[in-house]
Order: sequence, then structure tokens, then C-alpha cells
Amino acid sequence: MIAARLVMLAVSMLIVLAAFEAGVEQWQPSALRVLVTAVAGLLAPLFWPGTAATAGRTGARIVAWSFAAAALAGAALLVLGGPMQSFWLVITACALLMLMLVLAHSLLAALELRWRQRSVDAHDAREQAGRATATALALLGSTPLWCGPAAELLAARHAWIVDAIVGVSPLTHLAVASRNDLLRNQWFYQHSNLAGLRITYPELDAVAWSYASA
Repeated sequence: MIAARLVMLAVSMLIVLAAFEAGVEQWQPSALRVLVTAVAGLLAPLFWPGTAATAGRTGARIVAWSFAAAALAGAALLVLGGPMQSFWLVITACALLMLMLVLAHSLLAALELRWRQRSVDAHDAREQAGRATATALALLGSTPLWCGPAAELLAARHAWIVDAIVGVSPLTHLAVASRNDLLRNQWFYQHSNLAGLRITYPELDAVAWSYASA
């Protein structure tokens, strides 16, 4: 079952990336790294294979599934980006993605177990927990969009709030690891009011230590 879900994850990633016309011709190398890792990060919880019989095995499965999703992202980047992609930047972006997914799948497993204890069917508990986790990641990732107007209004009194809104987004973290100026990409520049403001992104080592600590 785990192998089948890994194949489904890989196929789903290919479909989504094809829809985005992912490739070095359409995307800058740094933006492509953000796109591929973000797609892998959002889809991985949806195909989560479920908790194991013991806590130790569940922990091992969390790490293994997170590594597999990050490895798929790395393989996709090396294929789509070719020589344009820096190998070490791909490793850095995928390593941060793995840390992010370990935390996300840990929360997912906790939700699954909690809902299963409430007499929810094991399959339904797994699927609901996966969808809830993916939705939470999507909402957090899009924080600079839907919190942008409020952040700009409050920035006159609290200058730090703009950086905080941008810094809380997992998408920002992937962009930092990919060395991409997220809000200066064309789409964000057109749709996010924060793109016109002065932004200080979090440092990569601080982001990595935050995920590792969590």
C-alpha cells in the first residue's frame, strides 16, 4: 500500500507540474525550486499511508514518507531544471522540505489517531487528517496574500508585523532555502500588496533550527 501511494504521489506531482508548465524555459531556477517543493509539500499529506501499529513504527514511517516526498521533489528538479539547477541548492531546498514534512506528518498522525479513537473508521480518519493537514499548509503558505492588507494597515504602528506575516509562511521558508525573492516574483508582485513594501526575509539557519526544534 505504501509503494502504491508513493506512485500516486509521484503521478500527482507530475500532473500538477505539467499544468504549471514547469521547466527552465518558463521558470527561473530559483522559482522552479519553490514551485516543485511546494507542490510536493502540499500533496504529500494527501497520500499519507497512515499510522503503524506502534508509536516507534509510526515515527519511522513519518520520517520515511517525508524523505520520500522530498526525494521526489529533488528528482523532479534535477529532471526539469537540468544543468540550470544548482545541485546544492536543490539539496538545501529539499532538506528543508523534509523537515517541514516531518513536522506536518507528525501533526497529521496525531490527528489520525485522535479521530480513530472517536470511533471514526481508520480509512476515513487517515483521509480526513491528510486533507486537514494539506489545507492548513495551504492556508499558512498563503498568509502573505490573505493577511497582507491587514499587515499593511498595522505596519504604521507595528513595523515588525509585515516581516512576521511573511516569515510565518512555509512558502517563504521554501523560497529562502531556494534563494528566491518570493514576493518579487511576477505573480506575487501582481497579487500581493506586500510586494511593494520593504520586506526582510528570515534567515535560513533560523528557519531550519525552528523546524528541527519543533
